This record gives sequence, C-alpha cells and structure tokens, in this order.
Amino acid sequence: MSVDEMVTLSGAHSIGVSHCSSFSKRLYSFNATLPQDPSLDPSYAAFLKTKCPRADADPTVALDIATPTRLDNKYYKGLKYNRGLLTSDQTLMNSPLTTGMVVNNGRHGALWAKKFAKAMVHMGSLDLLTGSQGEVRRHCSVVN
Repeated sequence: MSVDEMVTLSGAHSIGVSHCSSFSKRLYSFNATLPQDPSLDPSYAAFLKTKCPRADADPTVALDIATPTRLDNKYYKGLKYNRGLLTSDQTLMNSPLTTGMVVNNGRHGALWAKKFAKAMVHMGSLDLLTGSQGEVRRHCSVVN
C-alpha cells in the first residue's frame, strides 16, 4: 500500500473510540522533562484529562470529537489543530512526508471519500501474511 493510501485509511479514525490507556502518557507522563505532549492542543488536552483521570478505570474517548459517529474527513481537520488523539494520528500532520496529504484530505471531503473506498478495496485484496512473513497481533500496539 502507498503512503497516501495509508494516510487515507487513517481517516477511519473519524469513528470509534480509544481507551484512555492508549494515549494517557501524552497527558500525564510524556517524557522526563514534559508531563504533557507539547504537540497536543492545550484545550483538547484539558478536555481529555476530564475524561481520563489518573484513576485505575480505563474509560473510552471518541477518536474524533467533532463527528464521532460519522465517517467523514473532519478527523483530518482536527489534526490541523493538534487534536489527534493518538500519537500515530498527530504524526501524520507533523511529518513533512504526509502533511500535504492530511491537508488535502481535510479540504476535499468528496475526494477523500472516493480515495478511502478505493484504498479499502485495495487493502481487502492483499494476501494475509502468515508464518515467518507476518503475524496477526494479539494486541495491536505490541508485536507478538
């Protein structure tokens, strides 16, 4: 799959939720010198902290707060304003390789929708990698 297809398919994060444990390090323990990820919009981070307190519970938050139940290109518009929930999402906007793709997907909803459908079909045609060629991860963020 091409980089553009991968950026286009990331728009699926326009719907769905993430557990706080998947991104809480960005809010509370980003690195040794900064508790909060500086690439996060401060008002968005404050909102996330109300949804994800430091408690033992692991609630969920919408991946896209603008239109959490609609598959659309608003996800990309959020990235422009540093409101990518997951680090992998915000990196798409901050990387010189993909910034233009994110901006274009945010500007052209109908074109993004066509590209998304085409990329989904392409992804569906790919063979499953098994054995030493690949793996199905038990937990998506960790290699087995």
